[in-house]
Amino acid sequence: MRARRPGTGGPEVLVLGGGIIGLACARELALEGFTVEVVERLPAGSEASLAAAGMLAPLGETGPAGGPLFAACRASRDLWRDFLPALESASGLGIDHDQTGTLLLALDDEGEARLAATERAAAALGEPAERCAPEAVPRWLPGVAPGLRGALLLAGEHRVDNVAACAALGVAAERLGVALSYGLAAERVERAGEGVRVSGAGWTREARLLVLAAGAWSGALPGLPPLPVRPVRGQMLRFDEVDWPWRGGVREGRLYAVRRGERALLVGATVEEAGFAAQPTAEGTAALRAWTRRVLPGLAAVEPAAVWAGLRPGTPDGLPLVGPLPGWPVLVATGHFRNGILLAPWTARAVAAMALGGAPPEPAFLPERFTAEAV
Repeated sequence: MRARRPGTGGPEVLVLGGGIIGLACARELALEGFTVEVVERLPAGSEASLAAAGMLAPLGETGPAGGPLFAACRASRDLWRDFLPALESASGLGIDHDQTGTLLLALDDEGEARLAATERAAAALGEPAERCAPEAVPRWLPGVAPGLRGALLLAGEHRVDNVAACAALGVAAERLGVALSYGLAAERVERAGEGVRVSGAGWTREARLLVLAAGAWSGALPGLPPLPVRPVRGQMLRFDEVDWPWRGGVREGRLYAVRRGERALLVGATVEEAGFAAQPTAEGTAALRAWTRRVLPGLAAVEPAAVWAGLRPGTPDGLPLVGPLPGWPVLVATGHFRNGILLAPWTARAVAAMALGGAPPEPAFLPERFTAEAV
């Protein structure tokens, strides 16, 4: 699917979506010599990419079963080690990247069972996992719940400042000649010769290849076959001036706390089927505060400095959509759900390789699993 410059003078590749996936794909394509433009509906930035906590957690986020999603997430976690310094060098911007790990805590029998299952899975998958003495944890996490039953250090779970990473990606992409066009909402896609034409209110772009990376908005773009991508809301809290020795993350159940910079702590995230309503709610905030009081009671009396929400792109089977759209000069890169930050470098490499004529990287992620009947 090697794209060539169209006769209209437009880009070879048009990337629809300016979140971390779209920006990473645009940069990787530009590194391969393509002319690229990114079209984003927001004035700048994106939804889930800026709302996320920046967790790089292949085991914690994909579960103990392994499989293709875990394999891709682990490979991408490892890619971040070179991806991030390359971004810093190309952009001149610093990006916080911590590799301390995540502490998985158990407060009761159910939590102990989760710890044991995770420990077994880590051993089977070759991921580091180390039991920690419960009495040692308060030295790292002052104000943690008393009577802690168990703790497991997952040293392979890292974190990155996703907001800084998105900013650096934008600068790095522009320095490679990528055009970043913000405030343009795509309303239709249609064929234009061997390529595509994308249009919205007062604007039109043509390209030989489209990369569909519009996150939760990727599912029902008029003109394209529908994809079952839906918004899944996640709400988050930020506490400031948290004085902990621990620099990594904390997880208990499906919720977590992650450091941001030197003194901030992010607590999240809810998983809600709320359509495209991206506003935080009193109920969501209450649920996160209740988790904080139970797991980190030392913060119980502290008011959060900020509350926000974002919309993740979910799919019916929980797997991303990465591959060609059957019958169209379109590469799909969406549906990453809770793993968009983690999977950005892996997805970018996959998209660039396919644009150069290579095979899709993972059959389980192909969009055709949902579009075969519709095309």
